[in-house]
Amino acid sequence: MTPPRLAPDHARVAPPRLAGSYLVLETTNQCSLACVHCTVAEGPAHPHHQQVGFMPEAMLGAILADLAASNARFDTLIPFWLGEPLLHPAFGAMYQACLRAGVESGTFTRLELHTNATHLGRDRVRVALNAAPLPQTWHFSLDAASRETYRVVKGRDHFEAVESNLLAFLDEQARTRAPWPRPVFQFIVGENNAAEAAAFAARWTSACRSRGLAVRAAAQAVPAGSDAIVFFRQLDAPDADAQARANRAMRETMAALDIPLARPAAAPETVLTEPGVCGSFWKSPVVGWDGRVTTCVRDNRFENLLGNVRDTPLSALWWGERMRRGREQAARGRYEGFPACAGCYIPRSANYTDVTPTEIQSWA
Repeated sequence: MTPPRLAPDHARVAPPRLAGSYLVLETTNQCSLACVHCTVAEGPAHPHHQQVGFMPEAMLGAILADLAASNARFDTLIPFWLGEPLLHPAFGAMYQACLRAGVESGTFTRLELHTNATHLGRDRVRVALNAAPLPQTWHFSLDAASRETYRVVKGRDHFEAVESNLLAFLDEQARTRAPWPRPVFQFIVGENNAAEAAAFAARWTSACRSRGLAVRAAAQAVPAGSDAIVFFRQLDAPDADAQARANRAMRETMAALDIPLARPAAAPETVLTEPGVCGSFWKSPVVGWDGRVTTCVRDNRFENLLGNVRDTPLSALWWGERMRRGREQAARGRYEGFPACAGCYIPRSANYTDVTPTEIQSWA
């Protein structure tokens, strides 16, 4: 790849740092599972998976270098989107590059990885466990407490292997006392698995405590701290009716477990019928494995395509003229020129960060 260049309209003024901002880098769209709530389950029928591949190391390096040169700042880097990151042949080297970018350049203050743990072997555990001066969180996407439900939700039968991998990971973290990563045992609550939420919480709470690791349960948002988290995440459904059912399942399940919702306003069945101000336009650019850039993780068809980092630096795409005009529109609840937004019924969700009027003004 050609050396990164600075976005011309931000060559002298650093982009503002906003709380809750995160950069999504999809290192691969290839996956070992086919979760029913993910586009992977649609296979080649979904345009995001008609071609699968891995982000080149050089592309990742160019993105990180460009952001460092731009003096860009995000709260979190998430090297994951619609694939299993541990499948990448250069996973270790790329993870280390992400850590260095955070530590040396301050491009972000924490690193958050999502993995289904099917490939959490000894080599990946060695990469994971570390004492780098940068907080790291690994979300282990499990969503079930039994083999039968796992197969229904995840599409394939890897339940025992995944549990074995995670127990080995906890054994090694307890042995080494490595501070990172912070383990998060994730359960996306839906109608198809809500009945197993209590058993799931008991299973991973016990697994941590029996190894001397502090652990607690939380919903909707991972709380600050360094202890392990049994995490119940709200499902983002494909349509308003399904979302209403998912919201109800989440609220009722958390009430039964006596786990408070961090964002109770996002829980009612009602969904927005008029566009709202979407924080994604300010806080969460997404880069696909092939370099395409969009505005939101819900835009898995790249309908809001901004360009490709193979041709234009991420800083120029994200802080360039098109997004400047887009933010002016989005601040008024309008999204002309961004097709993915036209059909979005939840510009606010428990899974996404909001943007305040003060933060919007900081971009003016």
